[in-house]
Amino acid sequence: MFNNYKCRIYAYILAITKSEYVAEEITQEIFIKLWVARENLHEIKNLDGYVFKIARNLSLNHLRKVAYNEKMSTELIRNAANDGDSAETKLNLFDYNKLINQAVDGLSPQRRLVFKLSKEDELSYDEIASQLKLSKNTVKNHHLTAMGIVRSFLIKNGISSAVTVLFLFTC
Repeated sequence: MFNNYKCRIYAYILAITKSEYVAEEITQEIFIKLWVARENLHEIKNLDGYVFKIARNLSLNHLRKVAYNEKMSTELIRNAANDGDSAETKLNLFDYNKLINQAVDGLSPQRRLVFKLSKEDELSYDEIASQLKLSKNTVKNHHLTAMGIVRSFLIKNGISSAVTVLFLFTC
């Protein structure tokens, strides 16, 4: 089944999402769903239709999520720009970067490394996991925890939550 569908599904998703990375992720997700439901697949009369319907739905869900995130980022930027009393306007860029560096320096060595590989080197979870010989889930957990710690540190040090969320989206 995998060999029969993998290339066709990948190409279909790539045509919809225009992203090789997303197409790979969604293709993997589809086969995981099929594996979990493997005992009931014999009941499906049109397996092609079923598989491609899952691919279509997951691709469209991804596009909706991207559109929502872009809308949210635009809204956060607009709100931050309109916030004349925000902490960011009181701090110059040097001070802001200094706070971020302080927050990152306070992370455990492993979290700091994962954070820097993600944010500075712009590596994916898979690339970081491969480089550090960790599981993708471990990398994801380290990254999400690091982001939360950095966010909390910035808020405690006077950076508005809107600017902090903007930082999380853009850094």
